[in-house]
Amino acid sequence: MVMLDSQQHQCFYYMFFFFLIVVVSSANGVTVPETVHLDTGGLSRDVFPKGFVFGVATSAYQVEGMASKEGRGPSIWDVFIKKPGIVANNGTGEVSVDQYHRYKEDIDLMAKLNFDQYRFSISWSRIFPNGTGKVNWKGVAYYNRLVGYLLEKGITPYANLYHL
Repeated sequence: MVMLDSQQHQCFYYMFFFFLIVVVSSANGVTVPETVHLDTGGLSRDVFPKGFVFGVATSAYQVEGMASKEGRGPSIWDVFIKKPGIVANNGTGEVSVDQYHRYKEDIDLMAKLNFDQYRFSISWSRIFPNGTGKVNWKGVAYYNRLVGYLLEKGITPYANLYHL
């Protein structure tokens, strides 16, 4: 395990909040300036140990969208989210931030922010709509496009098999 000093922790907070702002702004149709200047106090990648990996992570239900389309079956989240009052304004994962359609934009942002890896979860109800049996090849094709574009942009994909 790599131990981080306070300057490295501060850098993580800057990167996390910057990425969070970019994602939230993009989801709401707000344009993000091309150049953002952050005072990192001289902190750079050089401060971190050799081999340190910078990356981001998401959960399928929170970012993919297309919750009931392209052959995807219901997940435990689809059932849970339909309970009144669980989410403000009765929001669902039907659209979310629409990574299903906008994955190239998301990955381009990751590349622009110089991330090394992306950890994403697989929505098994997108691959096996009935839980087992017949494969939904449209779902497989989506993950193939996602992984292919990550590799094209030099970002290492990490598929999380189960995310709570």
